[in-house]
Amino acid sequence: MAISNEMAAAGGKQRSGGHRGIAFLIEALVVLAFLMLSLAVFVKLFSGAQLEARSSNRMSEAVQFATNRAEEFSADPVHASGEKEEDGLRLTCEVKPTKRAAGTLYEATITVHDERFGQQNIYTLATSRYVSNSAGGGTA
Repeated sequence: MAISNEMAAAGGKQRSGGHRGIAFLIEALVVLAFLMLSLAVFVKLFSGAQLEARSSNRMSEAVQFATNRAEEFSADPVHASGEKEEDGLRLTCEVKPTKRAAGTLYEATITVHDERFGQQNIYTLATSRYVSNSAGGGTA
């Protein structure tokens, strides 16, 4: 009987060792699934952040383009009307002069469109400049 008790004890150990192996495999699969899910979430977050960075960079370029044109308008409001293109951005500057008794008020609307997204208006800047008659504003 002693032999059968030893065999039974050994068999019991074997069975529990087998259950530990299966439990370890299940735990490893759960950890692997969690890691894969985490990786998918991180990839989605980082790709979204990259798209936002590109959009922000494009907006910054549009603001700089419009600001440069506003400075040109400030220097010479009479000849600032027109269109300009640069790096896929199209800028339109519309100037509206309003004659006053002592001079002319020039109001400009500067709009930047993105050529890559079907002429989407991405930035608009409104500015104005008053030129007195003594500065030559009344003769334009």
